[in-house]
Amino acid sequence: MEHCSGRRRSVRTADPTVWYLIAYAVRDAKRLRKVHYYLRKQALAVQKSVFIIHADLETLAAVQDGLRRRVVERDDDLRLYAIPGPASLWAAGQQARRLAGPYGGDTDTQGARPGRLRRWFKGLFAQEAA
Repeated sequence: MEHCSGRRRSVRTADPTVWYLIAYAVRDAKRLRKVHYYLRKQALAVQKSVFIIHADLETLAAVQDGLRRRVVERDDDLRLYAIPGPASLWAAGQQARRLAGPYGGDTDTQGARPGRLRRWFKGLFAQEAA
């Protein structure tokens, strides 16, 4: 609590986590597999070489360090962009419907049953969400 002019008011801290989009182009097949496998454990796959992650600065620094250890910077390309959230991503084509899910304002997910999100993750990642 903070005291101001004799009145007490609560101070709210902002959520320290931010959404990031991670994209990569790795030339060597072995390094490519290592980067992809590493990111599959850390973030959500949007496409084969594009991921999103919701992380604080400490977690993001650890992910960046893990990526740096798996690439050759003179040959490979890694990109990381802060984004407002998954709903800000635009998608068309095969993944569009699945990506709309709980984030993109898909009308049949608004007010959906709790099992809907689990089924969406299961369909997106072809495995049960934890």
